[in-house]
This record gives sequence, C-alpha cells and structure tokens, in this order.
Amino acid sequence: MATTRLRPSDGQVEAVVEAQVAADLNITWETPSTPAHPDDYVIVNGTRMVRPYFFEFLAHVKRRWAGKTVVDLFAQEFRQRPREYYEEAVKLGRIRVEGKIVAPSYVVRDSETMSHFVHRHEPPVFAGAVTVLEEGPDVITVCKPASVPVHPCGQYRKNTVMSILEAERKTGQLFPVHRLDRLVSGLLILARNSRTADFFRQEIEAGVVQKQYVAKVKGVFPAEEVELNAAVLYDPREGRSSVEVRAPAEDIVAEMEPALQKASRKSPENDTKGKESCTRFQRLSTNGVDSIVRCMPQTGRTHQIRVHLQHLGFPIANDALYLHSNVAKRSKSNTTADRAAKLPEASETLSRVKETSCTSLSTGSVEGTINDAELGSKRSTALGADATNISQGDAIFDKEQEQHDKLQKTNENVDCKISLVVEQSDPSESTAVAFRETDPVCPVREDDGSQDISKITNTNFVVDPLCTHCPNLEPSGYIGDDDGLWLHCIRYSGTNWAYECPLPEWAL
Repeated sequence: MATTRLRPSDGQVEAVVEAQVAADLNITWETPSTPAHPDDYVIVNGTRMVRPYFFEFLAHVKRRWAGKTVVDLFAQEFRQRPREYYEEAVKLGRIRVEGKIVAPSYVVRDSETMSHFVHRHEPPVFAGAVTVLEEGPDVITVCKPASVPVHPCGQYRKNTVMSILEAERKTGQLFPVHRLDRLVSGLLILARNSRTADFFRQEIEAGVVQKQYVAKVKGVFPAEEVELNAAVLYDPREGRSSVEVRAPAEDIVAEMEPALQKASRKSPENDTKGKESCTRFQRLSTNGVDSIVRCMPQTGRTHQIRVHLQHLGFPIANDALYLHSNVAKRSKSNTTADRAAKLPEASETLSRVKETSCTSLSTGSVEGTINDAELGSKRSTALGADATNISQGDAIFDKEQEQHDKLQKTNENVDCKISLVVEQSDPSESTAVAFRETDPVCPVREDDGSQDISKITNTNFVVDPLCTHCPNLEPSGYIGDDDGLWLHCIRYSGTNWAYECPLPEWAL
C-alpha cells in the first residue's frame, strides 16, 4: 500500500514517543565496560566488520556548551548526523539529560550529564589476525595488522587490538606500553597489570628504550647511516606534521644536501612550536627503484619517521599524506588526513608510484637484508616498580571523539530515516517504530571478493529505524580505501629486555 508523509497530530507524536520509549526498554544497551565477543565480528572481502550494536554514550556538559539548547549542542558539536536526527532523538528519548526526557528547546547547564543512546556502526578494518608473539603473566606482545587502532578511539571500539584480543583470548584489562598509528603495523607491547605498565613508562621516560622500524621508501637510499635532527611540528587540525632542521648535518652524506637544505628552511611560526626530534636511518636493501630502510627514532613525535623520510627526499612509497608537498586538507574535505591525501588531485600520482613499487619487487637485486638471527635475539623482561595505573579506555565524547566524528559527518542532504510515516488509508493506525531483524541475503563468506562493502546488509543484525547508517554495516560516509603503510615496528628494547616482531612480506 502506498504511503505518504503527513504532518502527524500531537496525539500521534505522543503515541510514537511512548511506543519508542517502551521499545527501548527492551534493548540491552552496551557501555564502554561491555566486553567484545567473537560473534560481534564478521569477515567480508578481507575486512573485519562489526555487527552494529546499541550503545550508550555519556557526556558531561562542558562550560562552553552551557546555555545552548540540547539540539543545538549536538548539531554543532557532533556533526556526523544531521540536525533532524537530533531533533527526533531528543523527542523520542534517545538523548536525555540527567536521565530524563527533555524538550528539544531545553537549555543545558554546566556539568549536567547527557546520555545519547545510539545504534553504533564501526568502520571496517583489515581482517589480518592479531598474532600473539609472546604471552606471559605480565606482558603480551602481538603483531598488529595495519588499519586496526590499538585501543578504542573515535568511531572505533570493537574493531581495535584491545577488543579483538578480549574477544578471541579473554585477556582482560591490558595496558598498551606504546602506541602505533592505525595504518602502521608491527610489534605492540601490552602490559597485563599497572605495575608492569609503570615499569615500561619509567623506562621510556628515562630515554633508555630503543625502537626500530622498517620502511619501504622511494628511491635509492644512501648506503651510509643517516641521522636527521629536525624538529617536528604537528598540526592537529590537518592531521599532518612538518619539520625544521635545527642541528648541523655534517654527518649526512653529500648526496643528501639538497633535501636537507629544503628541510632546513624555517618559518617564523615554526621556530618556537616544533619539538626536537631525531631519527637514524640505515639502508638494508635496494632494487634501484625503492629501498628498505631501518628507522631508529630517538624521540617519539607524531608522524616523526614519515615526515623525516619525506624531508630527506625518500618518502614511504605508499604514504599518500607525505608523498606530495601539496595534499588536500582534511579540514576542507571532512575526512581523515590520510584519506584526504587520496583525493583526485593526488590519487593518480599515488597509483603510479604504487604500481612502480610493486613491479620493482621482482626486477631488482637485494642487498643487506635482515636475517632471522639478527631479529631473534634474547627476549627477557625485568619487571619492577610501584604500581601506577595507566588507564586506557573508551574516552567517550572527549576531544578526540569530537574531532574525529566531525570529520566523519554524513552528507547534509542525507535522507533522515526517522521521519514519521502515516498510512494514508488509516491515519489512526499506530505509527510506532519497531525493530526488525534483517534477512540474510547470502551467507557471509571469508574472502569472496564479489561484494561491495558499502552495500552489505546480510549479517543478521537488528536494524534501528532511527539509525542514519542502517541498513548497511559500515557507517555512512565510509570510503573504504584504507591502505596499510609500508612502515612496520620490528623491535623495542630496554634495560635487560627486548621484544621483536617478524618482518612484513614487503620487506623480505
């Protein structure tokens, strides 16, 4: 029967609200403390996807938010959904203040507690296994796949290393000793208790921890060891770093001078903002087109290895963000920095670079490759120190959440799915929304390669009529073009301890 959108009467609106509140009482709402379960995940076309789930976000009204209406606050601060959604969510009790349903015109006050009940969709990640390298009573080391965040942040909660380990191995609370960017792979050290985490923290703060990575870079990197001292300035708005050289570079080989001169150009605004940074590099192999380089950062700045390699003239071969001097700004593209860098003006060049790099693997000679004996040295751990809890968790509605969600906002003209629909033949019929379960269109396959991720609706999850992402698995606006960087962490060592990770395929 044909349906038309009519302006519902006050009685109909009240009936919808009551029906929705009643329906929501039967939902099990997850919180940050709800552990991940193996059934939460499905593997489709080589990607790990999370079945959408109902989740309660909590936030306390910040001072700068006070005085705004609840709808204005959400529409302005969390722009991943259209304003129409927030208006209906407040009316239907999906957004509450101090546990109570309020009017859309309600003006929030400082420190009030707000709850946002959402149907949460997480972006997919690569389906590579989180391989456990070593497991003991105090430490777990794993090989992190590229594209998987370490811990819950932004749109990611279950599609993280921490949650995947909990789902697959029931590891309990873990404390990341260090972090790896989402697109970086390799060694990740996780402490099993706060005492061990505090020991590693003290080692890192004392400057005794040595870190090693391998990267595949464009060009023939110099055979001699290169050390670059260049302050790193990170722009959080654009998600990109730049450098300035502050130390003499006499120890850098002569062939590097042009790149270093370019890198040493200072701008007045950068002189006092960049953080001192130092990275040592050693060429391990080359095929005449690309090189495999060992990277040993002496400091830990955001994107330090990536931006140092760029300014030396040897950027990581598939790093769209630093392969080009001019890339699209994420603040104007409404996406992440790495995805913005792949927009049309740069994508053609990047494709040519990647094609050349992949072809060259079978044509060039290789020299000085790392052997297993070099990476298979002793693994021991010295543990001690007083307990200090290094908390990691789902920082709900913190600054990172706000910034990330703003960048992932849906198109403003998205059709809001929560408009009231009244059947023309019987206006008095109940307009209450109801949850339904999707019918499987076809069985989920491990690696079929024939399905478009953006159109997958066949994994038996509950579709929420209020959700702006349903019936798809992935969140609205997801592009699905993430590539893992050719940057891999291989070793961390300190006082009487060392942990290592095998080389990735592209570095062999």
